[in-house]
Amino acid sequence: MKKIFLVAYLFVQTSVFSFSLDLELNQWYDFTGKLGDKSIQLSFYTLKAGKLIGSYCSTANEPKVLLSGNVKGNEIYLTASLNGKIIDELTGKIFTDDQDRFEVSWRKIPSGEKSIFKAVLSSVTTGTEVKRYAHVLGSDAAVEQFVANVKKAISKGDKIWLADNLFYPSKVRISEKLVLNLKNKNQFLSHYDKIFTVDFKSALSKTFSHNHFNNYQGVMIGDGEIWINNALNATEAKPMFQIITLNP
Repeated sequence: MKKIFLVAYLFVQTSVFSFSLDLELNQWYDFTGKLGDKSIQLSFYTLKAGKLIGSYCSTANEPKVLLSGNVKGNEIYLTASLNGKIIDELTGKIFTDDQDRFEVSWRKIPSGEKSIFKAVLSSVTTGTEVKRYAHVLGSDAAVEQFVANVKKAISKGDKIWLADNLFYPSKVRISEKLVLNLKNKNQFLSHYDKIFTVDFKSALSKTFSHNHFNNYQGVMIGDGEIWINNALNATEAKPMFQIITLNP
């Protein structure tokens, strides 16, 4: 009797911890994990009949690598291509147990070198197949170029560029007791060192280069350290952006 109970218990536990992740159509799913010592964010968009498209990127200043493939149940297969050439093949499972997660064998082409990539679901965002950042004007490429410009300006300490691309007036909370009310560029410049501390710049240097979370508030860099959105006079044809929030 005890053996039967134990088998039944293990069966229930296995069932509980082996559900495939229920992917909804027309959503961007972002998974983050480590491939060797490199932090990777892998993003895919769900199409009909289990088809997937997307890309992956790292925190390094590297190009976005495109993905295509399919998912059936919890089995997932993806190929990665750069400049039209397939460079990786990913085969594995996507499922939910204690977390929504993703585990694949990552094979390099043509070397055949294999690694195990484990990642957890970090965000889900709406959008379209051709426009991830559906909440802002401009192409995805234009959005990500502005993000790259923001990160570059911060890494180089380009205060003037940042001052010129910040929305005013802006409130920046430095601590519970100190909130800066920045009305113009001069005020931003005078408080620059209070905002862009070593810790703040370090956190921003570790953010991913592509595939940012976005919603009606705009596009988020990192874990919300910075938000961007369109400038007031932006159009789809001429999409201009600015920093709308700083959270050091």
